[in-house]
Amino acid sequence: MLAGKRLTAVVPARGGSKGLPGKNLLVLGGETLVARAARLGRDCDAVDAVVVSSDDDAILASAKSVSGVVAARRPPALATDGAKTGDVVLHLLDDGEIAEGFVLLLQPTSPLRRLADLEALLQAFTRAEAPAIVSVVEHSEPRPEKLQRIVADRLVPYAGGGYEGPRQELPTPYALNGAFYLIDTTVLRATRSFLPPGTLAFVMPPERSANIDTPADWQVLQAMLAAGYWKIEP
Repeated sequence: MLAGKRLTAVVPARGGSKGLPGKNLLVLGGETLVARAARLGRDCDAVDAVVVSSDDDAILASAKSVSGVVAARRPPALATDGAKTGDVVLHLLDDGEIAEGFVLLLQPTSPLRRLADLEALLQAFTRAEAPAIVSVVEHSEPRPEKLQRIVADRLVPYAGGGYEGPRQELPTPYALNGAFYLIDTTVLRATRSFLPPGTLAFVMPPERSANIDTPADWQVLQAMLAAGYWKIEP
């Protein structure tokens, strides 16, 4: 329970992935990424239930290998490239597979987050009055203010305005790292977004913010682990 409401962890893990085929079943520390995500939710005392949503038999089987985890088959319409995670969660709510209250999204592609991170995020959320909380990491380069786009072969500031001064004078930018999304289900129904106005930020360090979406991401992860710069929690 969280703030008197039921807390459900949802692990979204469809089978198709064009950027890195089979990414949710990659093995790290002796278990698949989807199993790691499900186990993290199960090991958190505040989490009442863990549900893995997938259209893939192998992913669902991996989810079932974690005791206490529910494997929910996703309909084909919600397993396409264009399907939104919010719609997947709302489908689970409408079908009664998860309860109203709070939903914690645990994407398999953030394998270096730790239980201590999750517990700190929940504590931060209960101390604040916010409709949602998401994890972020400090973004170094390229600086958003210096990004450009091309319009009719000409450079135009990507975000408008542009900036050519020293980076030290710029405000610190943050990027979503994909590790945690927590939201009240009533807010999700009303906004259909995991980032409603007033969302609280939970800052995580770079060494636990790896997000695996491409072959290069996976190779960098392996190299950083081998060099000892990053570590996986047992």
